[in-house]
Amino acid sequence: MILTEQYLTHRQFIHRHNISLTQLHEYNFKLLSYLLPAFRSGNFYHATIDDKTFLQVKVRERFKFTTEISMCMVFDEVVSDALVIRIYHDAQLAELVYSNEFEKQYRQMGGRVDISNQANLRYSQNCFLNKWLIFLIEKGYRQQLWKTVNNKAEKNGK
Repeated sequence: MILTEQYLTHRQFIHRHNISLTQLHEYNFKLLSYLLPAFRSGNFYHATIDDKTFLQVKVRERFKFTTEISMCMVFDEVVSDALVIRIYHDAQLAELVYSNEFEKQYRQMGGRVDISNQANLRYSQNCFLNKWLIFLIEKGYRQQLWKTVNNKAEKNGK
């Protein structure tokens, strides 16, 4: 995760105003609801603002009450690390599960984590997700821009 002054200012604002992790999850759900369409068919979706980059979403798992998606940016055939987001439809929450391949593999291999560090990491990651979703909406991404991608050649994301 890249720490910029803008991100740190956003995280300090959230921390200063006593915004809890649950409140972040609720706000992230609202932002995702504004940003993403209702996923009906197909597993890959993409939206583009300009001709150079596009935002790609892959539906990883879909159940009655939860959906897990991965979201990444594609820049001229180079794909960013995927953000894996779990959406809880019944509770109207969305959380960033992991944000890079190392973290994913570490969890899958049963890596031990420091509980206090893990809580701080989850809070930081969801602050990052919140800032990222706000950035995407400010750049003009919205529900109407999404298209289903069925061609395997177009599936560049993870």
